[in-house]
Amino acid sequence: MSEDSLTVSYHSAAQKEIAETFARQQQIVCRPANEISTNLVLHFGEYVVELKDLLEKSSIHVDFLAGDMAHRKQCGRGQSIAKAIGLKSGIQPPHVLDATAGLARDAYVLANLGCRMTLLEQSPVVAELLKDAISRASLHNDFQHILAQGFELVNDDAVNYMQQLKSSHYPDVIYLDPMFPDRKKSAQVKKNMQMLQKLLAHDDNNEALLNAALITARKRVVVKRPKGAECLGQHKPSMTIDSKKMRYDVYVLAAMKN
Repeated sequence: MSEDSLTVSYHSAAQKEIAETFARQQQIVCRPANEISTNLVLHFGEYVVELKDLLEKSSIHVDFLAGDMAHRKQCGRGQSIAKAIGLKSGIQPPHVLDATAGLARDAYVLANLGCRMTLLEQSPVVAELLKDAISRASLHNDFQHILAQGFELVNDDAVNYMQQLKSSHYPDVIYLDPMFPDRKKSAQVKKNMQMLQKLLAHDDNNEALLNAALITARKRVVVKRPKGAECLGQHKPSMTIDSKKMRYDVYVLAAMKN
């Protein structure tokens, strides 16, 4: 994150303390909303925390109970991501570590399919969007079963987190979705992706991420890739599961060790 390209703002005195605390922790300037001069702003609003691009007049916030997220709640076990994760009828859903959580769209799908989820997000700004979304959703009954089965957010570098994790806490499945441009996305999704790309530094450590995941996962690693893209690292996947717009490279660890 570039400190000189992002400012923290707040709507009113009610949000001032939490906004200033976050800004101080991240060493970012904090100002009232009407005193902002940078393009990118993490805004602690009256109802939500959102990332704003003032130049493009667009914004991002996460809401697990409305819009696209609410639609994803209806997704079933027959979809490609469920097959890739290894969900099967009659078998306990796995503990999944989403090592590149982002805006948690896929993590929320898997949570609604019964998976205990640990969400890793390196960016403190994106993690703050997720923290706010979880806090708001926790007030509603529809989200209580998600919290009960496990929906933990961790703001940390994924490779460092996996290397420090005790073997007794290894997840069954590790899910990786490195950021990539998708020309087929809608105009609004493109704006959201562009905003995140402005915020986040380019990450060329994807092979190290996969290697750490292969060591840490108990059963399998799943990597989401654009159709036609090369595999993430030197290891060949055990199988590939296609969907309409992308594919899932699946590394079944028992098969790889044989």
